[in-house]
Amino acid sequence: MSDRWKGLRRVFRLPLGRRGVEGEVVEELRFHLEERIEELVAQGFPREAAEREARSRLGDLRRLEGQLTRIDRRVAWRKARGEAGKAFWRELRFGVRGLRRHPGFATAVVLTLGIGMGATGAIYTLLRHVVLDPLPYPASERLVRLKNPVPGVEKGGEWNLSRAQFFYYRQHVPELESIGLYRLEGVNAAVSGEARRAHAAMVTASMLKLLGAKAIKGRLFGEPDDVPGAPAVAILSYGFWRSEFGADSGVVGKSVRLNDEPIAVVGVMASGVELPRDRGEAVATRADIWLPMRLSPAGPFYNEHVYPVIARLGPDATLARAEGRIARLRAELPQTFPNAYSEKFFERYRFHTVLYPLKQYVLGDLARNLWILFGAVGLVLLIACANVANLLFARLETRRREFAVRSALGAGRGQVAREAFAEGAVLALAGAAVAALVSAGSARWLVLLSPAGIPRLDAVTVDGQVLLFLLGIALAIAAGLALVPVLQYRGLAGLSALSEAGRGGGTAGVRRQRLRSSLVVVQVALALMLVAGSGLLLQSFRRLRAVDPGIDPQGVLTLDWFLPYQRYDSLSKVWRFHDEVLTKIRALPGVAAAGASGELPLLTGFGCTVQGFEEPVVYDRIKDAGLTTCAGQAPTTPGYFEALRIPLLAGRLFSDADNTAPERGAVIVTKAFAERFWPGENPLGKGVNPNGRSKPPFYHVVGLVGDLHGTALDEPPGIGIFYPIVAMPGGGGLNAREMHLVVRAARGDPLALLPAVRSAVNAVDPTIPIANAEPMSLVVSRSMGRLTFTMLLLGIAGAVALALAAIGLYGLLAYIVAQRRNEIGVRIALGARAGQVEGLVVGRALKLVGIGLLIGL
Repeated sequence: MSDRWKGLRRVFRLPLGRRGVEGEVVEELRFHLEERIEELVAQGFPREAAEREARSRLGDLRRLEGQLTRIDRRVAWRKARGEAGKAFWRELRFGVRGLRRHPGFATAVVLTLGIGMGATGAIYTLLRHVVLDPLPYPASERLVRLKNPVPGVEKGGEWNLSRAQFFYYRQHVPELESIGLYRLEGVNAAVSGEARRAHAAMVTASMLKLLGAKAIKGRLFGEPDDVPGAPAVAILSYGFWRSEFGADSGVVGKSVRLNDEPIAVVGVMASGVELPRDRGEAVATRADIWLPMRLSPAGPFYNEHVYPVIARLGPDATLARAEGRIARLRAELPQTFPNAYSEKFFERYRFHTVLYPLKQYVLGDLARNLWILFGAVGLVLLIACANVANLLFARLETRRREFAVRSALGAGRGQVAREAFAEGAVLALAGAAVAALVSAGSARWLVLLSPAGIPRLDAVTVDGQVLLFLLGIALAIAAGLALVPVLQYRGLAGLSALSEAGRGGGTAGVRRQRLRSSLVVVQVALALMLVAGSGLLLQSFRRLRAVDPGIDPQGVLTLDWFLPYQRYDSLSKVWRFHDEVLTKIRALPGVAAAGASGELPLLTGFGCTVQGFEEPVVYDRIKDAGLTTCAGQAPTTPGYFEALRIPLLAGRLFSDADNTAPERGAVIVTKAFAERFWPGENPLGKGVNPNGRSKPPFYHVVGLVGDLHGTALDEPPGIGIFYPIVAMPGGGGLNAREMHLVVRAARGDPLALLPAVRSAVNAVDPTIPIANAEPMSLVVSRSMGRLTFTMLLLGIAGAVALALAAIGLYGLLAYIVAQRRNEIGVRIALGARAGQVEGLVVGRALKLVGIGLLIGL
């Protein structure tokens, strides 16, 4: 009977350990085997034969043992999991009941954690969508951007690729699985007889494959569309199709007029397909219309580096191997493309090609700034957690006797930790719920507040991954809060705990005060770091605001236009249009001045084009200084400098005669241009030519204007030179078909002039649309947008951290005063003045703040 009991007792006892489960299984199998052997022996079998028969009937004992072990473990795990779940829910209910008795404490903790976690969640949302998520292209981790650094032209200068490089690398760099080329251009599009400005993306068919483009109507480009001389076809972007064609399902086969030429529509691009933005691009240029590039691999090829190129590395290729291959191919370029390259060119400009991971190139320093912001809100969260820990210490002080009694009755620290974790989980999860609301509102606020130039902001939303992130933080905080009672009462044990609790804690109380004081010191130190960082950014912002932009942007309207070369095929025709339009605009009521130029300060950047000089000594001087003859050149009309109030330092400004009598060869240079090429000399009368032309006839400087900035005020002034619209006879000219118009209002809002300006343009040529109309003051503000955004967020983080640190300090002092109330009463009874008592408390506060400030510094 005892053997049978041994076999059956496993029904009532399910061991949790691995060794116990395996022992029970072996014991049960042995019981069944022995029982079967006894039955066979009773039937007349010899014992050896009975044992063989029993084993053969039971089968493979090891296999049976494994099956039973797995079953037992599964049952034991389910039972243990169920018991653990019931215990946890029991502890959670106990924690909720305890917190309901102290609503003030619970509310303070939940709001503190909600603010800290909410700010962290909001920045994490921005960081994940902008930095951590992959780019929206197939195999985006293998996409690279090809660029040509030219340190011999300017420090940090980089050019795009040429057509010669594109075709040669496509053929001779096996590490590049695919390579695509594109170019963005403005076009005048006429839909239903109405002209408007649009952006056209001229791409190779391979570029569309790199982007993972798909058509929802019609088709995409194929290799035959890329052949020069192929029929002109176009693909409409999804947004352009909806806005200009009313989402017409029969659009394929119709035509759109681009720059006065009809082009057949062969497809509509799916929503969300866009080209990668350029590094540092303030406003992303979205393509309205896609056109085939149609480049000939037979050339001719020139030294023109104006084509952005994207490539995808092969599955087994590395960035270093691809760059090494391209570096070896560089030596072959002069021989293969003698019209485009020479060894002298490579030596002079130190020209070479590098590959950037596309994501790294697109983000630039934005990723670093967002990580800094994430670290800042992380410090705010740490301060919030320190505040909560201090609040929890204060609450546990009221439960010292309770814990002492429980300890005396045999409760261990594990039980205390479980209860504390459950209570901390309730608080942290409630804080996470508040944080989710704070994150959602803050994320929307960040999107509205953020400057132009941050990619993928339209995808920023608080989704399931952000909620999981907040949940993970909440569980980590709950685990940290569970350590608080364990640390505070690790010395309580047995009946001695009761006497210590009754005496007020003794030396343990001093240790607890030191711990709480340390938390306050940490809060002050972290807050100081954030406030100091915010102060430094504020100082940078103030310095930028103090930088003279070289223009007066207030009251200026700026807009763009483009003249199609089909009808404006000569510079004289281009000048005639500009002259007529500007004459009409200047005659409008409320207009003080108007002009146009190919460059606009703080928007377009001056670029860098080699200039030619009449005096050979300029070349020697530049070479000795390790500089280049590169400068930003722009075609400019009369009235441009007056409209922006760019100061004239010497000489004169442009007049109409500089275009009607182009043989005068007048140019105007900036102060930075004159200081680079003629330092210490009078620039007036000096000879210069555009595009590196070093033969006569030369243009001559007639005016010197103040410095101007290309794209940002924190960059050095641009090296700029301004040419007339019409080129002098025998001299080089500039493309003046795409221009920026600036109109200064005599008073009031400059945008109020827009309808009249549009009418003036239509009166001269109704097929020319205007675009990008905005106040010049907005252009200036946008140039400082990223710094302003970072400064504002760090400032808010610093203010919140400072407020939390102050609250933590106040809570600690209030607790100390409450604990020392009897002592203070005795001091006053013995004659202590109120000032002395206040000094005692304030001195303690100043000591903690001083230590925190030292650590923070």
